Amino acid sequence: MPSIIIPAHNEASSIERTLRAVLADSVADLEIVVVVNASSDSTAELAREVDASIRVLETETPGKCNALNLGEATLTSFPRVFLDADIQLLPGSLQRLLSASGPDHPIVSPSPRFDLSEATIGMRLFYRAQRFNPYFGHGAPNGSGCFVLTETARARWAAFPEIVADDGFVQGQFKPEERSTVDGAEAIVQPPRDLGSMITVRTRVRRGGYELARRFPELMVNHVRQGGGIFKRLLIRPWEWPAMAVYGYVRIMERIIARRQITAGETGWGRDESGRKAD
Repeated sequence: MPSIIIPAHNEASSIERTLRAVLADSVADLEIVVVVNASSDSTAELAREVDASIRVLETETPGKCNALNLGEATLTSFPRVFLDADIQLLPGSLQRLLSASGPDHPIVSPSPRFDLSEATIGMRLFYRAQRFNPYFGHGAPNGSGCFVLTETARARWAAFPEIVADDGFVQGQFKPEERSTVDGAEAIVQPPRDLGSMITVRTRVRRGGYELARRFPELMVNHVRQGGGIFKRLLIRPWEWPAMAVYGYVRIMERIIARRQITAGETGWGRDESGRKAD
């Protein structure tokens, strides 16, 4: 009997699409809990209207990790799917993920499919370069906004700590060879639509990475550093140089702004609104 937990903060534009995609796979005896945290929109009401089997919890306390802990306290079954509220699993993906989950694959994820239909030229160039980053679409978590854990895998830590880099925290619990992307399982990811929004998101990710390394240095051994590998792959492909320039600009800016924010004591989430589409 599998379970799925979906933390959601102001996701009225996407929560119905996310839940209907989950239900479309008709997984038997699936426990579904949506934890609506500090929302000011109709996320909770919309989630309840999708199907009576969906359990919806509400909390005024903000924070994704707090939402994960509240949701997990109500669940008992495994494998357990952790799914972001703005992610749409393609048909058959949930079944494939659950089938793949097991002792040999303690953590699995679908492949991310980035929807660039409304992205600017700059963003298209950024993602053209990002194809050479082995993190995305390989292992788990992998930028898909979804991962699945076996019961023994989830037992590797207690509650989620209050931390920005929740995916990085999970990744650090597993050796690279334990993390798998499942063939045929895909998730539609809505990325930022413009470079300014991407820099905001990447700055938050960078700041979260610094926090993770400071608070949980023992986990960093399982974070494989790519170093300059991406740029080496791009340098030998002159036709990719415009994409490399855009990618490099974003990565430089995220470092500069993240360090400034840390120095100033800023702790904002850095949420992107541009990539959230209304149905």
